[in-house]
Parts: sequence; structure tokens; C-alpha cells
Amino acid sequence: MAGREITIFDVEKYYEKIAVTRKKASGAILSAHNVNYTIKVASRFCSSEEKQILFDVTAIFKAGLTAVLGPTGSGKSSLLDILAGRKENQRISGQLLLNGKPVPINFKCMVGYVVQDDVVMGTLSVRENLTFSAALRLRASIKAAERKERINKVIKELGLEKCADTKVGNDFIRGVSGGERKRCNIGMELIISPQVLFLDEPTTGLDANTAKTVLLFLKRLARRGRTIVFSLHQPRFSIYKMFDTLLLLSQGHTVYFGPAREALHFFSMQGYMCEKHNNPPDFFLDVMNGDLRAYTSIKNLFTAEDMDSSLDSIQTTLQSPHELLVDGFRNSVWNWILQQEAQAIYALYKSNDGLKHKAVDYATSFGHQVIVVAKRALVNLIRNPQLAIFTIATSVIFSAVLAAIYWNVGSDPSKTFKDRSGVLFFMIMIQLFFNLSAVEVFIQERKIFMHENISGFYRVSAYFLVKVLFDMVPLRLVPVLILSSTVYFSVGLNSGAEHFFLFTFCLFCTAMGSSALCLLVSSTVSVFAVAQIVLGMCYVLMMLLGGFLISLNSVGPWLYWAQYLSFFKYALSAKIMWGSLAQTNMGFSSDTRVFSMGSRSSTRPGFPLWDPGAAPGFPLWDPGAAPGFIYGTQEQHQGFIYGIQEQHQGFPYGIQ
Repeated sequence: MAGREITIFDVEKYYEKIAVTRKKASGAILSAHNVNYTIKVASRFCSSEEKQILFDVTAIFKAGLTAVLGPTGSGKSSLLDILAGRKENQRISGQLLLNGKPVPINFKCMVGYVVQDDVVMGTLSVRENLTFSAALRLRASIKAAERKERINKVIKELGLEKCADTKVGNDFIRGVSGGERKRCNIGMELIISPQVLFLDEPTTGLDANTAKTVLLFLKRLARRGRTIVFSLHQPRFSIYKMFDTLLLLSQGHTVYFGPAREALHFFSMQGYMCEKHNNPPDFFLDVMNGDLRAYTSIKNLFTAEDMDSSLDSIQTTLQSPHELLVDGFRNSVWNWILQQEAQAIYALYKSNDGLKHKAVDYATSFGHQVIVVAKRALVNLIRNPQLAIFTIATSVIFSAVLAAIYWNVGSDPSKTFKDRSGVLFFMIMIQLFFNLSAVEVFIQERKIFMHENISGFYRVSAYFLVKVLFDMVPLRLVPVLILSSTVYFSVGLNSGAEHFFLFTFCLFCTAMGSSALCLLVSSTVSVFAVAQIVLGMCYVLMMLLGGFLISLNSVGPWLYWAQYLSFFKYALSAKIMWGSLAQTNMGFSSDTRVFSMGSRSSTRPGFPLWDPGAAPGFPLWDPGAAPGFIYGTQEQHQGFIYGIQEQHQGFPYGIQ
């Protein structure tokens, strides 16, 4: 076993040394005491079982850089989410304390949390993204000049002066580099000057030089008294040297917690020696994963010929590295010091007699949130016009096609009712399938919304109100106006402004209903293709049960109720009753009114419109009954009767 054994005096000397640098800029102290975390995982036959992710994790995070390392599935991200207050408390046990006081329920609004994925709006510049964060997360009492000064200070600290007014970029817009994008994400959190800053794998997707630049910036922040906790997977040695404290997790257990520079010595005390030119983080992961080829102490026991053949027998006869490390740390002096300090903090918590931190509410009002989010939505729509242009262009094309096909369709109601009702059906179908683009609205911004909502930027209601008023409405209203104004008069539907505007309103309500359904589906699934399949199935069923393609009386009672879930049923009912066909001249006299009476209809109460048992050709009524009445057979008016009687039972239709 190389090197001398570390003693409690070495540990105390280390803490005295780092206390000198931390005394000048003391930051917040976040402590976790015996934290356990369980989740429910799906098992066979639609059942679930409990799985524990973290086991009695105790750690103290002070001003400086604390790195959380561990293999995949070790619980790194779960621990960070728990520390930041982003997990459900029902499945968490233990105690989280900030400066010796319990963290408030909405602790997530007090800290900064940089997620692994980029959560900045690509159509906005770096400065605009920071301004958005400041407008929502800083108190309204802070003056505009002070807010602007803080934004400029963060930009300078991040070294983003040269690209401050450059768009961040997305798939269609070229923007800043990966490192600048990551620093912009960090800046969004630094705007509020958080006591604790969490970062989930901040170097993921960055090249080695850019990753080092990001860590150097975090190191500078830590020296100014920031408490920074972040998770990493396999950092380079140049990055590892910047760590102040290291927390190693394996299968949810603490393997090591202490000074990063002493971690190699701890492993050597457990019998695992790192090769001279091996990267320490890689070595730690190899040991925790049980790779015996990484151990110098094991390698020296065997020759090259029998090394591979002996690995299996060694792994079955020796205690696993995970168990050795967990037991080794539990009995180490580092754990003893940790437990002593944790007990002192917990005693302070008990002495406070339930004293808690003041809960933090949203920094701004609901109205202010709506205004700020609406401004961003409009800017995003203007700077990303591809969808709007394509939607309007498609509406113009379909309007021209429908106008050409149905131009001057004729005025004989017995011949044109089917054509005109077909136009209504087709326009409803256009609105439903055109608005499939609404699915993409939330799927694209899901990660941004989830992060900003959890971090306390705005309320859920404010975000979705803006989506409806300033994002969905402009993209749905313009195509509706184009279609209705072109097709309505080309087909020759009822004249009059009242009928036209009612028709347009019905079409717009159909478009908004379709968009709302798209938003509902996109909020439950995260894959665009899956959302399209689900919506396609819904639309097909709605068409079948809308009462146009098949008589609803032919539908079995076990499925009859489904008609009330169909957009087509309500849209066709509204258009026939209010906007287009309800006042169509069917050849009757002006004083004749036809009402739907369920299974029968009548010109006036008590007067049969036709005899259901009569043979084809039976007069619709006696032409001599009143002047101006015309002949009409049951076959001639079958489409009309079907439209007002069987499709839309219970609605009154006045027909002149």
C-alpha cells in the first residue's frame, strides 16, 4: 500500500487551509443529512415496484467547486434535483438544510440550476435571453437602470461581450458557439445572484478546450464565495485539478466525499492503485464499475498470460469493489469528519426551534409575466417566419382550388345541397389537418417551458395564455379569413354580412378547437411522429362519427355516444344553423318554416312534412294547400331532410 496513512490531523489541517480562502468570501452552506430516494418502476403485468436510487447520502456543500462523479445510473442527476428542490418530497426522506435552516418548499426558485440541455430561445440574442430572465426573476422594485447594469455585469463576467447581440441560434439560424451557448445558459441563472448554483453535466457536448473554459469561469465564481455543485461523467485531468471537493457515488451509495486531491490516496488505502499516467476520474469509474484491469495492485499478482483467465475467478471470490469502497469510506477518517460537521449543523437546526427560511414567491405579477412572455413569443414568431409563410401560402392555394371547383355551383337546392354541404365538410377537414402544426409548438419548447416553470420564471397559466393569444391565434385566424372570404362567396352561400361573419366565427372556433387538441396531445407525448399518429386517428374517428359520411342512426348504441366528441358534428351543426345553409332558399314560400322534431318534421306543428311510409314520388305536401308552394318528392329532398333531421336532431332550423 503506497503512501502513508492519512490521519485526522491531516484532515483538520486541510480544512484550516481552505478556511483561509473561504473566510474572505463565505458563501451559503447546503447540507444533506441521510437522504434516501425511491421511485416506482414498471414491472410485468402492468404493476410497479419500488426501487431505491439513493441510500443515506450525507454531504456538506460549501463555497467552492464540488463535483459529483459516478457511473451511469449512480444517482448523480437525482441527487442534484433533490438538492435543488426539483423532486417530489413524497419519495424523499432525510433533511436538507441551508445555513442550518430547512430549505423552503419553493427552494428551486432561490437557486440557479443549469440543465444539461440548452434552454435558451435560439431566435433571441444573448442579451435578450438574459433580459428575459431578469424581467421575470428580479423583483419589480429593482429599477430598470439597476437591472440593465446587472445584465451587463453578467455578460462581462461570462466573457460574452463580443457576442452579446448575436442570436443564440437554432436549427435554422446560425448563432454563437457551443461554449458561448453554455455560458448563456449559466448567465440566465446568475442574473438572480443565487446562493447556490447547480449544473447538470455542464461540459456535455463541448470540446476539451471549451469545457475547460467553462470550468475556469466556474472556478472564478467559486473563489468569489459561490457554492457551486455540478455533476460530470468523465472529466479530463486538467478539469479535475480545479475541483475543491469531490463526491463519488456508486449505485446510490457514497463512495467518497472529501478533498478532490486526496481521493487517490483514499483509493490506495482500499488497495486500488492508479497507474502513473492514468486519468484519476477514469480510474475512479473503472474501479466502481468493477474493471479489474484498472487496478495496479491486482495486476501485479498475475502474469500477462493468466491475467484474463483469472479475472472471472477473482471477481467471484473477492468482495466487489463497490462493497469495498462503501465499507472503506464508512470506516474512514473522512467520513468521521463529515459526520461530526453534519451533526453540528443538525444541532444548530434543532436549536433554531423550527426557524425556517422565508418562502419565495414569484418575483413578478401575473400580468407582468404575460406581457414579458408575449413579447418573446411575438419576437420568436417574427424571426422564425417559415411556418407562418407556409401556412398562409397553403391557405391561398386551397382557397383558389376550392373557388375554381365550386364556382357558380348553381342555385337549385335539390341539386346543389350535396355540393354545398360537401364544401362545409371539406373546409372543416382543412382546419383540422392544417392545425397539426400546433403540435410542434409545445414539443419544440417543452424543455424550455419545463425549466423556466420549475425555476419560477412564470406561472403555467401565463405561458399557455400567451401561447393561445399570441402564438396560436395569429397562425389560425389569418388562414381562416383567407379561406372563408374566398370560398364563401365563390360557392354562393347565403349573402349578408351576418351570415358570413357567423360562418367565419364557426370556422375559427373549429381551428382553435383543433389547435387545443394538438396542444393536449403534444403535452403528453414528446415525439412529433407519435403525436401525428395519435391526432390522425382522432381526426379519422371524428370524421366517421360527425354525421356526414354515415347516418348516426346507423351507429350501434355502444358507439353512439362518441358523436359528441367529434368536431365535425358541432361544426356542421353550427354552419348549417347559423352561417350558410340554414337560410338557403329551398323553394318554399316565405311564410313556411321547417323544424326538426326528432324523427318527424313538419311545416307547422301538427302538419306532416311527408309520410315515411309513402312510396317514392309521394308529394312533399299538397300544392293547393297554400299559394306559392311547389311540388317536391321525398327523393328530391332526401339530402335536405338528412341534413336537418338525422344529422342534427334537436336543433331548430328556419328555412325560407
